[in-house]
Amino acid sequence: MNIQVNGEVKEVSPGLTLYQLLLDIEIDPARPGIAVAIDQEVVLRTQWEETEIQPDSEIEVIRAAQGG
Repeated sequence: MNIQVNGEVKEVSPGLTLYQLLLDIEIDPARPGIAVAIDQEVVLRTQWEETEIQPDSEIEVIRAAQGG
């Protein structure tokens, strides 16, 4: 099935969880400073392992960065 991750189309397997997706795109889900929204709704970190991604979902992954 196809989804969008930060504006790019990605093909993933049905039943994939948000946690697994983060691992697939090489983002450590345990790292602080990460926020994720699916279809413009923020998903709490405590729900990442149980949230299954649906076909045609639009996912935005935001990483905090230091700097000035």
